[in-house]
Amino acid sequence: MKTKSNSSETWKKFIPITKWLPSYSVKENLINDIIGGITVGILHVPQGMAYASLVGLKPVYGLYTSLFPSLIYMLFGTSRHVSLGVFAVVSLMSGSCNLRVTQEIVSSYGSNLTKTEIEEISVNVVKSLGLAIGLIQILLFLLKANYLISYLSDQIILGFTTGAAVHVFTAQLNKIIGVALPRHTGIGKLFYIYQDLINSILDDKVNKTTLAMSLVAIAVLYIAKYHLTPALCAKTRIPIPYDLILIVIGTLASSFFNVNDSYHVKIIGVIPTGYFPSPALPDVTLIQKIFNDAIAIAVVSVVVTVSMGKVMAKKNGYTIDVRQEFLALGMVTSACSMFPCWPASTALARTIINENAGTKTQLSAIFSASVLTLVLFFIGPLLEHLPTVCTIILSTERCKPAPCFALISLNLTPNAYKILC
Repeated sequence: MKTKSNSSETWKKFIPITKWLPSYSVKENLINDIIGGITVGILHVPQGMAYASLVGLKPVYGLYTSLFPSLIYMLFGTSRHVSLGVFAVVSLMSGSCNLRVTQEIVSSYGSNLTKTEIEEISVNVVKSLGLAIGLIQILLFLLKANYLISYLSDQIILGFTTGAAVHVFTAQLNKIIGVALPRHTGIGKLFYIYQDLINSILDDKVNKTTLAMSLVAIAVLYIAKYHLTPALCAKTRIPIPYDLILIVIGTLASSFFNVNDSYHVKIIGVIPTGYFPSPALPDVTLIQKIFNDAIAIAVVSVVVTVSMGKVMAKKNGYTIDVRQEFLALGMVTSACSMFPCWPASTALARTIINENAGTKTQLSAIFSASVLTLVLFFIGPLLEHLPTVCTIILSTERCKPAPCFALISLNLTPNAYKILC
């Protein structure tokens, strides 16, 4: 009897949903979880599509990366509020690895590959990267390495994420002005990017329509988030989805004026709808090429998730199991490597919005996934005329990790979270 009881407790410890779901209070929690889940689901759509450009993949893969991780985390995670999915820093690191390894593989085949074949190679690279990251995180769980988190100071995390934000901003500048630039890797790549950017401007290669749309989008987001948001925060706990509004307006304007054919403005294009991708094993032979990248991303992902999880837990009067978070993230990333997803992590701003929207438990992930499922099955074709530059603006605007980590350290008020993140 005692052995059976111990086995049951162990099961509940490693799969926390078996512990909290049976005692779930529909009356106290369900409405809040529905509101929070739908709110975060709406945010997932523009962010997933936007961050795909950082990884070097099509927007639809960002929707997949937003859909699957949160559902798996619901089973294994101990934080009620962290929002798993696309995150700018991890997306940038995954994109850097993807670019390097894909170029290496393509060069070994020569110049006979089609765009579809190159896309398949990129997807296989990020899937293998995800598997390697997941296995590393599970290994850290087995080694009880959760104490290592304490050696990473706020200053280290702050410096790293701020540097990543600069790289994200730089990588998107050419798309904001509508010029194609060669990709650079290695030491000093930022200087080469800015050199190419300046030369393109001097040679008058800027797409003026794309630039005008970029400036309008930036102005709209700035006014909305830094002037309207503080006034609205006192009246409603549900954040206004400015990102989604920008996407709707951009899509309508693009379709009406036919900006792709008339002004050569790049648009999202065809989004596959009506099905979920079939699971398939990643290419394990690629792990040796991406192992160093996997170690760095695995650590960053855990640090961000645990940091945000602790803040949300302290604010709402519960605790998280730091060691279990290693297992949860490992299971999330390993399982998602079966699908065309890049490695997921906790998004700082989206987690804060999730908590502010009133979410009570991890069950909100089901309602977030429902929103994304609607997009993948029914709404996708309506977004095919969306200018790519709109998603670029959103990915650049969202990448503000330094203020968010500063708020974690300073433990500021909820309204400060809303305004700065």
